[in-house]
Amino acid sequence: MQDAEQPPPAGTGRWIKILLAASLALNLAVAGLILGAVIRHDGPMDRMKRSPTLGAFGAPYMLALPREDRRAVLRVMRFSQDGGVPSREMRRAVFQEVLTSLRATPFDSAQLQAVVVRQAAITIDVQKRAQSAWLELVEGMTDAERADYADAVEEVLNRGPKRR
Repeated sequence: MQDAEQPPPAGTGRWIKILLAASLALNLAVAGLILGAVIRHDGPMDRMKRSPTLGAFGAPYMLALPREDRRAVLRVMRFSQDGGVPSREMRRAVFQEVLTSLRATPFDSAQLQAVVVRQAAITIDVQKRAQSAWLELVEGMTDAERADYADAVEEVLNRGPKRR
């Protein structure tokens, strides 16, 4: 009988439970951000030790250029008198030749080598064209513009590639 006269025990209110859950979620999110930053962190000295991959020596130089200068270099490459950049269709055709050579039975090593050598020659030609257009652009810079550009290249090298 005494139990019926006592008020029910005061439980945790619904809003308190919601606030505690939200607080826990926020704390976990902050902890995750901090842990992610610590795990992913590499200092400036570590970045300086890294070098661009072999295929990307020219990338920092292009990325450091202002957008309009990058476009000018690409325009010169595309519309040069000696053929310009190979079309997408032409590049696909060369890759298709490599795939065909890889799948051929019997395998013809000489055929594959000929296609890969031609592909390398195309790559070197495009690289030379890009380098020539880039050098022409740099030669037209003033001393101050070149110094600013050098700083921009260094910034790209320190920053590393953009993550997508």
